[in-house]
Amino acid sequence: MAGLPYVEELIRRLRLDGRPLDVEYGANRTVTLTQRSDDVDEPVRLVVSEPDLASAVTWLGGECRDLLGPDQSVESAGFDLLLVHVDEVVATRDVSEPLLITSGGLQWPRRHRGHRT
Repeated sequence: MAGLPYVEELIRRLRLDGRPLDVEYGANRTVTLTQRSDDVDEPVRLVVSEPDLASAVTWLGGECRDLLGPDQSVESAGFDLLLVHVDEVVATRDVSEPLLITSGGLQWPRRHRGHRT
């Protein structure tokens, strides 16, 4: 979809490992991305809007670029750190509900995987 450069970059990066990625475009420039993971039985769903993703990537990249790789752009560093956070959540948390990316980054589920209520 035109006009969503940050979402399109996230999609490109999520597809780099060759696993299928389902993309569902919604209202208000919101997208739901669904991908299977080797770490969990159910598919992992990310929900994000273009403005929130742009803010999150810029903020995260500004916080980490000088430490992680001063030769890369703020946006590239932000995407790198955001995807590390996604990997950490998938590996350690309950991802049965969609994961939300807000302007402040990935919202971590409160429950660890295997937690019973």
